[in-house]
Amino acid sequence: MPNGKIATQVNPFFTGNDIPSQYFCDRRAETEMLIRYLRGGSNVVLKSPRRIGKSSLIKHVLGQNEILSEFNTLYVDVYGTRNAAEFNDEFQRRLLSAPFAKGEKFQKGLENIAKNAHLHLLDYNGVTLDFNLLGLGFRPSDIPRIPLDELFSFLEKSPRPNIIVFDEFQQIETYPEKMAAILRSYIQGMNNSRFIFSGSSSHMLTTMFQLSNQPFYKSAVSMDLDIIPLESYREYCTQMFGLGKKKITPDAVDFIYCLFSGDTFLMQQLMKDVYASTSPGDTIDKSVLWTAVGEMLKTKDADFRDILNRITRPVERNLLYCIASKGVAFRLTSSETIRKYNLESASAVQHAINNLGEEKHGLISRVSKSVYVIKDRLFELWIAERGGYLEWYKESAQKRFKMQRDLEM
Repeated sequence: MPNGKIATQVNPFFTGNDIPSQYFCDRRAETEMLIRYLRGGSNVVLKSPRRIGKSSLIKHVLGQNEILSEFNTLYVDVYGTRNAAEFNDEFQRRLLSAPFAKGEKFQKGLENIAKNAHLHLLDYNGVTLDFNLLGLGFRPSDIPRIPLDELFSFLEKSPRPNIIVFDEFQQIETYPEKMAAILRSYIQGMNNSRFIFSGSSSHMLTTMFQLSNQPFYKSAVSMDLDIIPLESYREYCTQMFGLGKKKITPDAVDFIYCLFSGDTFLMQQLMKDVYASTSPGDTIDKSVLWTAVGEMLKTKDADFRDILNRITRPVERNLLYCIASKGVAFRLTSSETIRKYNLESASAVQHAINNLGEEKHGLISRVSKSVYVIKDRLFELWIAERGGYLEWYKESAQKRFKMQRDLEM
């Protein structure tokens, strides 16, 4: 359910990471736990699959009064970085653009680290975030790279303690440098900062923080974020549609929740579209949402065609159709499945699973041993539509969702 006082002049279903508190759905227990860890001086590693609200939760926590009143907050998304230099650049850019960068003490500290980095900072406009170096207009992204040790040292000397978020932190494991060891050497001596290391690869983050031969071994408490409970999302949708004097039936919410397996982004996008296209007094039922799903599939058709066109091996394409036809796919290497879906051989299937899996295309996920699903629920429905079994998903949404959840437990 939503948190705080509600306004009525906007579409209440948000799909970005920055969600106003009054439109934020549930996560009370997780919010309280994360705040408790941070205020208690602990670092946190937060794990969850993509698109169920991990980044939104972090932004929500950073916006709470008890955090804002005590800490500087810095959010750094490292998902798109490829090496240590790009990590440094993103960290620096976010630091120079952070809200607390407007303070006078920050400006003085910035001048010091700039001088240490052999820069000549002549003027800084704390309102526009424009820097003038050597009399020329520069933005934070144009400033020459300040070494990481200088950036961390500056934060350590901050008058207020800091909360620093590295989102999609597992990305550093793909760098050519041994970035975990580099960062650990800076972070381990910091007493004025708490860190949130968040990410969508549970396996990689567990390896980084739980294995004794890794630099970050036991340096943070672990939190695993699950999908929003159905009861909470049902209540939330009822209240949000009520803001526009509209009604949504409980079974309609249950249907879309199961169809998308609790994928917060997809559910919110669908509800946002339906809210915008309906009028006060309307009742939204399962048929209305199913029609909206069809519209979503149309808008994604070009994107999904492009994804499928990148899959050039017939066995890999056939495997996608096979998994989509089953919803939750067992026994993919059985002779019956290989023959029915023209999958060539057991070894070819295993090779296709590897190529379509997390490490390469990222199109399928392993639910449990030898059990697979298509990762993106909308892409799954698009494949099913092409294969002629989309209606099966409509009729079996709850059964399929329960089966997957039981296997994941």
